[in-house]
Amino acid sequence: MMGRISSSVRMSSMLFINNTILAHIKNNNLDDATEYLESLFTSGELRSQPSTASIAFVFRKLIEEGMEPALERLSAMAERLANQFGVYRPVTDLFLQYVNAGRVDDARFLLERCSAISEQKKNLVTFIAQTSRRPGQVHKITSLLELIPDIADMKSAYSFLMRSYALDGDVASAKALYEKVKAEGLHPDEMFLKRLAVLLKNSGEPVPFTEPPVSVYQFSDEIPLQTSMCVCVLCVKTQLAAYLIVLGLRLHRETSEEPANEA
Repeated sequence: MMGRISSSVRMSSMLFINNTILAHIKNNNLDDATEYLESLFTSGELRSQPSTASIAFVFRKLIEEGMEPALERLSAMAERLANQFGVYRPVTDLFLQYVNAGRVDDARFLLERCSAISEQKKNLVTFIAQTSRRPGQVHKITSLLELIPDIADMKSAYSFLMRSYALDGDVASAKALYEKVKAEGLHPDEMFLKRLAVLLKNSGEPVPFTEPPVSVYQFSDEIPLQTSMCVCVLCVKTQLAAYLIVLGLRLHRETSEEPANEA
Protein backbone atom coordinates (compact mmCIF):
# COMPACT_ATOMS: atom_id res chain seq x y z
CA MET A 1 0.00 0.00 0.00
CA MET A 2 2.75 2.44 0.99
CA GLY A 3 4.61 1.66 -2.22
CA ARG A 4 1.55 2.53 -4.35
CA ILE A 5 0.97 5.80 -2.49
CA SER A 6 4.63 6.83 -2.60
CA SER A 7 4.90 6.14 -6.33
CA SER A 8 1.74 8.12 -7.04
CA VAL A 9 3.21 11.23 -5.39
CA ARG A 10 6.81 10.46 -6.48
CA MET A 11 8.20 9.86 -3.01
CA SER A 12 10.70 7.32 -1.73
CA SER A 13 9.13 4.42 0.12
CA MET A 14 11.61 5.12 2.94
CA LEU A 15 9.90 8.46 3.49
CA PHE A 16 6.69 6.63 4.32
CA ILE A 17 8.45 3.96 6.36
CA ASN A 18 10.30 6.53 8.48
CA ASN A 19 7.18 8.54 9.12
CA THR A 20 5.14 5.41 9.85
CA ILE A 21 7.65 4.48 12.54
CA LEU A 22 7.49 7.97 14.05
CA ALA A 23 3.69 7.93 13.95
CA HIS A 24 3.64 4.64 15.87
CA ILE A 25 6.09 6.01 18.43
CA LYS A 26 4.17 9.25 18.95
CA ASN A 27 0.98 7.23 19.37
CA ASN A 28 2.71 5.30 22.19
CA ASN A 29 2.93 2.16 20.06
CA LEU A 30 6.64 1.51 20.56
CA ASP A 31 6.24 -2.26 20.27
CA ASP A 32 4.46 -1.87 16.93
CA ALA A 33 7.16 0.50 15.66
CA THR A 34 9.97 -1.89 16.59
CA GLU A 35 8.27 -5.01 15.25
CA TYR A 36 7.27 -3.24 12.02
CA LEU A 37 10.79 -2.00 11.34
CA GLU A 38 12.55 -5.21 12.28
CA SER A 39 10.24 -7.27 10.09
CA LEU A 40 10.96 -5.01 7.10
CA PHE A 41 14.69 -5.66 7.41
CA THR A 42 14.47 -9.39 8.16
CA SER A 43 11.65 -10.61 5.96
CA GLY A 44 9.97 -7.62 4.30
CA GLU A 45 10.64 -5.24 1.44
CA LEU A 46 13.93 -3.92 2.86
CA ARG A 47 15.56 -7.33 3.12
CA SER A 48 16.86 -7.13 -0.44
CA GLN A 49 18.13 -3.56 -0.09
CA PRO A 50 19.42 -3.17 3.49
CA SER A 51 22.39 -1.00 2.44
CA THR A 52 20.19 1.74 0.94
CA ALA A 53 17.30 1.64 3.42
CA SER A 54 18.15 4.53 5.72
CA ILE A 55 16.29 5.23 8.96
CA ALA A 56 18.61 8.10 9.90
CA PHE A 57 15.61 10.46 9.87
CA VAL A 58 13.93 8.47 12.65
CA PHE A 59 17.04 8.44 14.83
CA ARG A 60 17.62 12.16 14.23
CA LYS A 61 14.07 13.06 15.28
CA LEU A 62 14.25 10.88 18.39
CA ILE A 63 17.55 12.50 19.41
CA GLU A 64 16.32 16.04 18.68
CA GLU A 65 13.09 15.54 20.64
CA GLY A 66 14.75 13.75 23.54
CA MET A 67 12.71 10.57 23.18
CA GLU A 68 15.25 8.41 24.99
CA PRO A 69 13.06 5.34 25.75
CA ALA A 70 12.19 5.00 22.06
CA LEU A 71 15.82 5.64 21.10
CA GLU A 72 17.00 2.87 23.43
CA ARG A 73 14.50 0.39 22.01
CA LEU A 74 15.40 1.15 18.40
CA SER A 75 19.10 1.13 19.29
CA ALA A 76 18.75 -2.40 20.71
CA MET A 77 16.87 -3.44 17.57
CA ALA A 78 19.58 -1.95 15.31
CA GLU A 79 22.32 -3.81 17.18
CA ARG A 80 20.31 -7.03 17.00
CA LEU A 81 19.92 -6.63 13.23
CA ALA A 82 23.67 -6.15 12.91
CA ASN A 83 24.77 -8.97 15.20
CA GLN A 84 22.18 -11.60 14.29
CA PHE A 85 21.28 -10.81 10.68
CA GLY A 86 24.33 -8.99 9.32
CA VAL A 87 22.23 -5.90 8.50
CA TYR A 88 24.45 -2.92 9.30
CA ARG A 89 22.63 0.07 7.82
CA PRO A 90 20.37 0.83 10.85
CA VAL A 91 23.18 0.70 13.40
CA THR A 92 25.39 2.79 11.10
CA ASP A 93 22.59 5.35 10.77
CA LEU A 94 22.36 5.55 14.57
CA PHE A 95 26.13 5.91 14.92
CA LEU A 96 26.24 8.77 12.41
CA GLN A 97 23.29 10.54 14.02
CA TYR A 98 25.10 10.39 17.37
CA VAL A 99 28.08 12.03 15.66
CA ASN A 100 25.78 14.58 14.01
CA ALA A 101 24.24 15.47 17.38
CA GLY A 102 27.61 15.80 19.10
CA ARG A 103 27.02 12.71 21.25
CA VAL A 104 30.51 11.40 20.59
CA ASP A 105 30.65 9.17 23.68
CA ASP A 106 27.44 7.41 22.64
CA ALA A 107 28.89 6.96 19.16
CA ARG A 108 32.11 5.54 20.61
CA PHE A 109 30.31 3.06 22.86
CA LEU A 110 28.14 1.92 19.94
CA LEU A 111 31.22 1.45 17.78
CA GLU A 112 32.83 -0.66 20.52
CA ARG A 113 29.77 -2.91 20.60
CA CYS A 114 29.50 -3.14 16.81
CA SER A 115 32.91 -2.70 15.20
CA ALA A 116 31.51 -3.54 11.74
CA ILE A 117 30.26 0.07 11.58
CA SER A 118 33.81 1.10 10.65
CA GLU A 119 33.61 -1.09 7.53
CA GLN A 120 30.56 0.69 6.09
CA LYS A 121 32.68 2.83 3.77
CA LYS A 122 29.93 4.10 1.49
CA ASN A 123 27.67 5.31 4.31
CA LEU A 124 30.53 6.91 6.25
CA VAL A 125 31.93 8.81 3.25
CA THR A 126 28.43 9.86 2.16
CA PHE A 127 27.85 11.36 5.62
CA ILE A 128 31.12 13.30 5.39
CA ALA A 129 30.28 14.51 1.88
CA GLN A 130 26.80 15.73 2.85
CA THR A 131 28.02 17.32 6.08
CA SER A 132 30.80 19.19 4.28
CA ARG A 133 28.25 21.04 2.12
CA ARG A 134 27.24 23.29 5.04
CA PRO A 135 29.49 25.77 6.84
CA GLY A 136 30.28 25.29 10.50
CA GLN A 137 30.27 21.48 10.37
CA VAL A 138 33.99 20.73 10.61
CA HIS A 139 33.71 19.37 14.15
CA LYS A 140 31.35 16.62 12.99
CA ILE A 141 33.75 15.44 10.30
CA THR A 142 36.79 15.56 12.57
CA SER A 143 34.88 13.72 15.32
CA LEU A 144 34.05 10.93 12.86
CA LEU A 145 37.66 10.71 11.66
CA GLU A 146 38.87 10.55 15.27
CA LEU A 147 36.44 7.71 16.01
CA ILE A 148 37.41 5.85 12.82
CA PRO A 149 40.93 7.03 11.94
CA ASP A 150 41.47 4.19 9.48
CA ILE A 151 38.37 4.90 7.39
CA ALA A 152 38.74 3.06 4.08
CA ASP A 153 38.70 6.09 1.76
CA MET A 154 40.84 8.71 3.50
CA LYS A 155 41.59 10.51 0.24
CA SER A 156 37.90 11.32 -0.29
CA ALA A 157 37.41 12.10 3.40
CA TYR A 158 40.26 14.62 3.35
CA SER A 159 38.89 16.20 0.18
CA PHE A 160 35.52 16.79 1.83
CA LEU A 161 37.21 18.05 4.99
CA MET A 162 39.06 20.59 2.84
CA ARG A 163 35.68 21.66 1.44
CA SER A 164 34.54 22.37 5.01
CA TYR A 165 37.63 24.39 5.81
CA ALA A 166 37.15 26.35 2.59
CA LEU A 167 33.50 27.11 3.40
CA ASP A 168 34.54 28.31 6.87
CA GLY A 169 37.48 30.32 5.53
CA ASP A 170 39.82 28.48 7.91
CA VAL A 171 43.17 29.00 6.22
CA ALA A 172 45.32 27.68 9.06
CA SER A 173 43.45 24.37 9.30
CA ALA A 174 43.40 24.00 5.51
CA LYS A 175 47.17 24.46 5.31
CA ALA A 176 47.68 22.00 8.17
CA LEU A 177 45.51 19.43 6.38
CA TYR A 178 47.54 19.88 3.19
CA GLU A 179 50.75 19.14 5.11
CA LYS A 180 49.11 16.15 6.80
CA VAL A 181 48.03 14.68 3.48
CA LYS A 182 51.55 15.05 2.09
CA ALA A 183 53.07 13.50 5.22
CA GLU A 184 50.79 10.48 4.85
CA GLY A 185 51.93 9.98 1.28
CA LEU A 186 48.51 10.60 -0.24
CA HIS A 187 47.98 12.45 -3.51
CA PRO A 188 45.15 14.99 -3.08
CA ASP A 189 42.60 15.16 -5.87
CA GLU A 190 42.01 18.23 -8.03
CA MET A 191 39.05 19.47 -5.99
CA PHE A 192 41.13 19.36 -2.81
CA LEU A 193 43.86 21.43 -4.43
CA LYS A 194 41.42 23.81 -6.14
CA ARG A 195 39.59 24.59 -2.90
CA LEU A 196 42.88 25.17 -1.09
CA ALA A 197 44.22 27.36 -3.91
CA VAL A 198 41.11 29.55 -3.97
CA LEU A 199 41.17 29.86 -0.18
CA LEU A 200 44.84 30.86 -0.15
CA LYS A 201 44.43 33.40 -2.97
CA ASN A 202 41.40 34.97 -1.29
CA SER A 203 43.50 35.34 1.86
CA GLY A 204 46.38 36.95 -0.03
CA GLU A 205 48.70 33.99 0.45
CA PRO A 206 50.83 32.27 -2.22
CA VAL A 207 49.75 28.93 -3.67
CA PRO A 208 52.62 26.41 -3.26
CA PHE A 209 51.52 24.21 -6.16
CA THR A 210 50.13 24.50 -9.67
CA GLU A 211 46.44 25.31 -9.40
CA PRO A 212 44.42 22.66 -11.22
CA PRO A 213 42.14 23.85 -14.05
CA VAL A 214 38.87 22.82 -12.42
CA SER A 215 35.85 24.21 -14.29
CA VAL A 216 33.06 26.23 -12.70
CA TYR A 217 30.73 23.28 -13.23
CA GLN A 218 32.95 20.96 -11.24
CA PHE A 219 33.31 23.64 -8.59
CA SER A 220 29.56 24.34 -8.39
CA ASP A 221 29.10 22.26 -5.24
CA GLU A 222 30.42 25.25 -3.29
CA ILE A 223 27.31 27.20 -4.32
CA PRO A 224 24.56 26.51 -1.75
CA LEU A 225 21.50 27.43 -3.88
CA GLN A 226 20.95 23.98 -5.38
CA THR A 227 21.39 22.26 -2.01
CA SER A 228 18.96 24.66 -0.31
CA MET A 229 16.31 24.03 -2.96
CA CYS A 230 16.70 20.27 -2.56
CA VAL A 231 16.36 20.57 1.21
CA CYS A 232 13.16 22.63 0.84
CA VAL A 233 11.62 20.07 -1.53
CA LEU A 234 12.56 17.25 0.85
CA CYS A 235 10.98 19.09 3.80
CA VAL A 236 7.70 19.51 1.90
CA LYS A 237 7.69 15.84 0.89
CA THR A 238 8.44 14.78 4.48
CA GLN A 239 5.60 16.87 5.88
CA LEU A 240 3.19 15.50 3.27
CA ALA A 241 4.24 11.92 4.02
CA ALA A 242 3.80 12.48 7.76
CA TYR A 243 0.32 13.94 7.22
CA LEU A 244 -0.79 11.03 5.04
CA ILE A 245 0.50 8.45 7.51
CA VAL A 246 -1.04 10.08 10.58
CA LEU A 247 -4.32 10.42 8.69
CA GLY A 248 -4.18 6.75 7.70
CA LEU A 249 -3.49 5.62 11.27
CA ARG A 250 -6.32 7.79 12.55
CA LEU A 251 -8.77 6.37 10.00
CA HIS A 252 -7.61 2.85 10.83
CA ARG A 253 -8.17 3.45 14.55
CA GLU A 254 -11.63 4.94 13.98
CA THR A 255 -12.60 2.02 11.71
CA SER A 256 -11.40 -0.47 14.32
CA GLU A 257 -13.46 1.22 17.02
CA GLU A 258 -16.74 1.28 15.07
CA PRO A 259 -17.88 -2.32 15.82
CA ALA A 260 -17.21 -1.81 19.52
CA ASN A 261 -19.26 1.40 19.55
CA GLU A 262 -22.17 -0.24 17.70
CA ALA A 263 -22.19 -3.11 20.17
